[in-house]
Amino acid sequence: MKLNQQLNLKEVLLAALKSKLSASDYCALMLYEHWESICGKDISKKTRPKALYKNVLTVSVENPVLIFELGFIKEEFIKKINDFFSSEDKKIALDKSITVKDIRFINK
Repeated sequence: MKLNQQLNLKEVLLAALKSKLSASDYCALMLYEHWESICGKDISKKTRPKALYKNVLTVSVENPVLIFELGFIKEEFIKKINDFFSSEDKKIALDKSITVKDIRFINK
């Protein structure tokens, strides 16, 4: 029962934040919340989305070597993120006009 109460509180808080945040800030929050399902367990342990501004997502990365490696799969990341935003099967109503056109990887 406590688990259900926690999930409901989480949904209430996210709904409240949606009305207070800009569309891009809310989408960045949703990326942060669902990051592991978007990029996978291994990469999510070493990276975190930080900001979404003017269709550019800033992602903090554990080390510079990983920044270099992620550069090779940046287009795949962009596709996965935009698929997440456009997905109809989730309960989260996101602004459909938000798309990621580029990713900027930064060292933590």
